[in-house]
Amino acid sequence: MFCSRCGTWAPDDTTTCPLCGQALQVDNWPREAKPAPPASTLTPHAAAPAPVLELVTYAGFWRRFWGVAIDYIVTIFPIATVRVLLGLPVSGGDFDIFSAASWWALVSEFLIYWLYAAFLISSPMRGTLGQQVMDLHVTDLHGDRVSFARASGRHVAWLLNLITVGFGILLQVFHPRRQALHDLVSGTVVVRPRRAPAATPVMRLVP
Repeated sequence: MFCSRCGTWAPDDTTTCPLCGQALQVDNWPREAKPAPPASTLTPHAAAPAPVLELVTYAGFWRRFWGVAIDYIVTIFPIATVRVLLGLPVSGGDFDIFSAASWWALVSEFLIYWLYAAFLISSPMRGTLGQQVMDLHVTDLHGDRVSFARASGRHVAWLLNLITVGFGILLQVFHPRRQALHDLVSGTVVVRPRRAPAATPVMRLVP
């Protein structure tokens, strides 16, 4: 505060002016008891953070096709390495039922495809590398992450597409949720997740 006589500044709790001795009027109002500012003022308040919603779109045929193509490129290298170690041609060729190396190559190929797909689909990434590149997630019918057992069953059910000579894959084009035959059997769906935009600050009238 300032002295009313000489204008000297003094701390708020000082009773007299340190220069001229003038008695100072001390503000005895407790700070928390001072009058509040007028009510009903328009003040900006940021809205409380809303939960992030995921808007999904069922994956189309060609997007899934290119995801499978990428996965094939990714897995062909370890499969080719195993075939070379077994003394077999890299390109595959005819299967010899009397060759132990051919059977080991077939088993290793199945294991590589299975573990690659099941681990990644059941992981927090919810998709293989090819599916992630194409922005695809594999979930159950409620949108939750699938378990390793369900992802394994989905991989085994893919053999039904070979038994039906590709009809199981074409079924995806006509199904409303774009499910192929192995999706229907395993209770999964392939979607494209999209996050909803964040909430913007709003003006709120404070009473």
